[in-house]
Amino acid sequence: MQVLFLALGASRKRAVVEESAEVVARGGRAVVLVGARKPWLDQGFEPGVELLTADDLEARHLPRRLERMVLYRVPRLVVRVAGRGPLAGKAKRALKAYERRVAARLHRRVFVPLHRRVWPKVSDRMVWRHFGPRKGPELLVVADALSVPRAVQLIQAWESDGLAVPRVCYGIDSDVSPQTPQTSAAR
Repeated sequence: MQVLFLALGASRKRAVVEESAEVVARGGRAVVLVGARKPWLDQGFEPGVELLTADDLEARHLPRRLERMVLYRVPRLVVRVAGRGPLAGKAKRALKAYERRVAARLHRRVFVPLHRRVWPKVSDRMVWRHFGPRKGPELLVVADALSVPRAVQLIQAWESDGLAVPRVCYGIDSDVSPQTPQTSAAR
């Protein structure tokens, strides 16, 4: 089973860590999508659990990779090749100044707004693609209140793209999967 945990608010850390470990122990795949990585660094996730941010997913989009190549990798390569010997110190300082003053500003002021305008739903699609080209998450666990709007946004985007919508629950214990036979109390 492939499970996506939305934990943008980081208010139920222990529950997310325990439930994701349970999914991995059952042989499933657990991906935890968080707002920021820093509040989660001290949590002890099981070795099979993937911790991601929306920025991590967007960075995998081809236009973002091309931007990173043009703004950062090519200048670093030039400095590595040309900045040898007596020019090494000056080349490194020039590279740092370029990255701080030029590349970072171009990224923030030009590329990020352009990227969001041209591909507004790329983050939603990248979440789906992270699970594989043909199969997205089977279960969406909305772990806290701040994740509810994002869950609605993901479901609407996946429906509009014609993709299968996963089951949604608050915790894996509250999931009523269709494979499990339900017994009626009114027999």
